[in-house]
Amino acid sequence: MLRTLQQFVSLARLTALEVIRQPICALLAATCVVIIMVLPLIISHTLGESAKLIRDSALSLGFVCGILFGGYAACHILTHEIRRGTAASVLSTPVSRELFFLSKFAGVAAVLILFEFAVGLTALMSTRMAAESFHLDWWVGVPLLVAPPAAFLAAAVINFVTRRPFASNAFALLVMFLLLAFVGSGFHDAEGHRTAFGASIPWPIVPAVVLITMAVLILAGLAVALATRLDVVPTVSICGIVFVAGLLSDYLFGRHAADSRIAAFLYGAAPNWQHFWIVDALSRDNGRIPWSYVAEAGLYAGWYLAGVLLLGMLAFRHMDVR
Repeated sequence: MLRTLQQFVSLARLTALEVIRQPICALLAATCVVIIMVLPLIISHTLGESAKLIRDSALSLGFVCGILFGGYAACHILTHEIRRGTAASVLSTPVSRELFFLSKFAGVAAVLILFEFAVGLTALMSTRMAAESFHLDWWVGVPLLVAPPAAFLAAAVINFVTRRPFASNAFALLVMFLLLAFVGSGFHDAEGHRTAFGASIPWPIVPAVVLITMAVLILAGLAVALATRLDVVPTVSICGIVFVAGLLSDYLFGRHAADSRIAAFLYGAAPNWQHFWIVDALSRDNGRIPWSYVAEAGLYAGWYLAGVLLLGMLAFRHMDVR
């Protein structure tokens, strides 16, 4: 049992390192963060709705970029390894196919959680930056705007001096610098006065970020399952179709579920993303998403993800790996 756990951790760690070493992953993360970061500068004078627009735009961008991130990462660490023969070399050792498959998903999931963590930090700071109409909070804006270029500059220096991979360092430093900017700005209000940590931070966004992370992990599980048979473009395309179908499942299948068994089956089989996209609750009277609801959505996501991974393991078990 201990040996199996060690093999799982080692393969998952190597998978995570392989994912963040891909330049497109660092580029996608930086692009998503920078777009969210500049939203307060381009969305202003909206009659008190700028914070809401920035919040919704940031969360939706993190959702879409998470799909692209997970689809590419799944295909790179599974499809490409099967083609190169790396998977066959690993499976020739005492490593089961189920362990190999689950460790690949665990590595991708770990990087996706870091990605959504960075998106969540940026969304919190950008929303706080535009919390007041006709006024930007530069006490959080300056550290936020400095974090991405500082991370890439530091990664370039490390690459030049030590020859360590640029992409992986850029991704890790981006997350680290965003966290430092978040913590450093959390002790000041919009006027620069010293306050208790988090007094000016829009904490109700956190449950929404957690829900979106759950949804992205489901799509990552689907991408890893599809990557056993398909390449990057069809995998990401199918994930996009499932994403759209899940958003419209209430309209397409839900209203016909009582009268049609096929519609009822499709309604149950399609992931209902409305369980995870409830940012409208942040605009209501209390403006909060209960953590009890997050726990219930997590239970739904866990069971759905377990089913998707089970289908992926069955597909990978009967696949000819050479």
